[in-house]
Amino acid sequence: LHNQLREELGTHVHQAGSLVAPERLRFDFTHSAMLTQDELDAVVRNVNTLILSNYPVNVHYDNYKDAVSAGAMALFGEKYGDVVRVIRTGWPGEQIISQELCGGTHVSMTAEIGPFLVLSEGSVGAGIRRIEAVTGRGAQGFILERLNKMSNAAAYLLCGPDELDRKVQDTLEQLQTAQKELARTRR
Repeated sequence: LHNQLREELGTHVHQAGSLVAPERLRFDFTHSAMLTQDELDAVVRNVNTLILSNYPVNVHYDNYKDAVSAGAMALFGEKYGDVVRVIRTGWPGEQIISQELCGGTHVSMTAEIGPFLVLSEGSVGAGIRRIEAVTGRGAQGFILERLNKMSNAAAYLLCGPDELDRKVQDTLEQLQTAQKELARTRR
């Protein structure tokens, strides 16, 4: 996620905090504006592409200065010792997808993460944005819940799920027309 935010928004983006749980995550990062839907869609699409590519996630230890000079991302404000734990994602000898200083790994291959979905993106302070997301079983549960809600809504509106957006728009237009007619009748 960090890597793809930097790819999409620019290298000014840096992690400003996070929470990683088995099925959800929170990622705070530096950026001055709300992400557009196109930017967010691109980030989600690219993160899922990288996950599905099933890259190995390798751990090694290095001297702090050597790790940073080799391109490992360090969190600003964090204190590191002389020897640091470096997490490198990508095939050895090929392009590195991501390389960061990290206290712990969570997977050995990226596909173990499962689907990645953003639930929300918003501001948590001046120049700090937050993405709340779900992965793995949390994402699967979210997808199933949303598909069920969409199917139920389509059934209520007597249409198929793929016609739902058009049917809602038509229904809102009919409601607006009826409200205008009722207002005329009352006058």
